Amino acid sequence: MSENSNEVELVKSLRPYHVWALGVGIVLVGEYMGWNFTVAKGGILGSLFALLVAGTMYVMVSLCASELGSSTKLAGGPYDWARLFVGPGAAAIVGLAVYMEYIALEAADAIVVASIAQSIFPEIQTFPVTLLVIAALTFMNYRGVVAALNLNFALTFTALIAIIAFFFMNIGGIGGTWHPEYLISGAIPNGFIGVFAALQFGPWFYLGIEGAAMCAEECKHPTRAIPLGQQAGMITLLLGAGMTLYVCSGLIPTAELGVSVYPLFEAANQSGVKFLVAFLAIGTLFTCLASANGTVCDSSRSWFALSRDHFLTNWFAAVHTKYSTPYRAVIFTMPIAVAFAYSGFLDQVITFSITSGLVCYVMIPFSLIRFRKMFPEHTQKVRPFVGPLQPYLAYFTIFLAIVIMSTLNWGYSYNLIFGLVFYIVAYFYFSWRYRSIDAKHDWGEDLGWPEPAHKR
Repeated sequence: MSENSNEVELVKSLRPYHVWALGVGIVLVGEYMGWNFTVAKGGILGSLFALLVAGTMYVMVSLCASELGSSTKLAGGPYDWARLFVGPGAAAIVGLAVYMEYIALEAADAIVVASIAQSIFPEIQTFPVTLLVIAALTFMNYRGVVAALNLNFALTFTALIAIIAFFFMNIGGIGGTWHPEYLISGAIPNGFIGVFAALQFGPWFYLGIEGAAMCAEECKHPTRAIPLGQQAGMITLLLGAGMTLYVCSGLIPTAELGVSVYPLFEAANQSGVKFLVAFLAIGTLFTCLASANGTVCDSSRSWFALSRDHFLTNWFAAVHTKYSTPYRAVIFTMPIAVAFAYSGFLDQVITFSITSGLVCYVMIPFSLIRFRKMFPEHTQKVRPFVGPLQPYLAYFTIFLAIVIMSTLNWGYSYNLIFGLVFYIVAYFYFSWRYRSIDAKHDWGEDLGWPEPAHKR
């Protein structure tokens, strides 16, 4: 095993479907659970509003990530974009935010898998199952990214087919009786303030899709794989979110839907179709495992990138000589995920993940704005994928991220304050620490680019 990260490189073997599997695999769990907290806040209308507003923000985030990821082709994703185009303090908080976003999400997924196991076998304890899930997925990512993402593709595709089958069976009159009166009675139970407050859980429909670009350094053809996989993933999630809201809102009364742990599974139970109940139970389990698996991959790449650039000890930047994985960064995801999972409070863990994600959704478009200013030329060498209407969409993305972040004040103000203080302290600490590290970039040697038109 190498002690020096420069001796062994990450293997370049991933294709567009792996990128799709990584992005959608992380996020599809949000269609199976968590999104329905929007209903508790703002009713069906609030949930629809959150779906559309958050969906708009994530489409623009995906466009930014596609352009940046296909251009830089680096494993750190948002961290590397901030490091190159914004500055060291911003890079550090983005790297930490990505890490915490995915680690918290992994813990939430493991908690749900353990809850499912306990519902099947009431005599078992949830925490040992949580530990087992986290350990097994850590080991799989330790052994190799291709096998891990092939597993993600199979799990994610199965869970997606379950949603599609449920939707079409329902509109075909087979998947239970759809009740339009549920939409009317539960449309807006808490007034327009509730509709606005529902935005705080809107990101759960799509949270983590930007992580698809974080495997760029391991893609065979990143200039093609990243935009294709990222945009295909975003389209998949938009369709999945719409189908999920439709079937659940018409099969489960609003008061029950807003507090459900497994809304799609409970909607299948309401349908009375045994095939759907079994299929959605399998889909719920598979999507939790796929999400947790993908988050181990992405969080470890962020930690690896921080270590490689000396924000952390370089010990974590080692690449395995046999498996070509950042194995120490992968292993280190386990104790942090276990610490989050030990709390057992699913909504609190989800909220910290969302807060961390929103920090990224401010910095990703800002990195694109700086990238476009530094390298205004639209050459194939620098910018193989060119997003539309930039940088205007980037500015609008920042605005929407701040608006959604402000809604966390309703019910989760302490989480918001703690998260922001955490990242502000990290910003000043790493800005101070980075003063002793060479911050100059050799654009030609590192990326094959010309010198920037404007300095950072």
